[in-house]
Amino acid sequence: MHPCEKRSMLAKAIHRIRQFYNAMFSVYTKADECFATGYLGSEEISLFNQLPAFEKKHAVNVARRMLEMALYNPELDPRKLVRLGLLHDIGKVAEHNTILSKSLLVLFRYFTPGLYQALAERGVGDRRFRRYYNHRHHGQVGAQMLARIGVSSEILSIVKKHDPRVEPFAPEDPVELKILQQADSY
Repeated sequence: MHPCEKRSMLAKAIHRIRQFYNAMFSVYTKADECFATGYLGSEEISLFNQLPAFEKKHAVNVARRMLEMALYNPELDPRKLVRLGLLHDIGKVAEHNTILSKSLLVLFRYFTPGLYQALAERGVGDRRFRRYYNHRHHGQVGAQMLARIGVSSEILSIVKKHDPRVEPFAPEDPVELKILQQADSY
């Protein structure tokens, strides 16, 4: 293995350990709840509240980072950016993960991507592998959930495409997508 590849693997591992630690000790507070309810409609908040607390905390953190990024992009709608941050992982409602099961999926995806992708695609027709499918395609799953409650197509297209490992950013994509990807990968 090339030394640069070793460093890259180590950096990824450290990043994932930090994420796991943050998820383990994150607390979704009353202030976080007030923040989310201030931006989401009743049907959106109903879906949002089905996420586990660690996922809600992550979404609030992403939304707050996006709100900060709005300061550097005054032409963008800060309310829309926050809603994107809060709703981007809504498809994870279908995963029913704990911190541990999600961590294992994430590690599996990063260290055995080919096998992970094969199992995710098997999840299309085989319920035993549905968790892999939902994890890999949570953007698409979330966009479908949000479409059922009437969320705008602008939001849906960005939620659907927010994971750059599934669909990389393209020059014709809206700047809000790029901001979401940056805030989500922090």
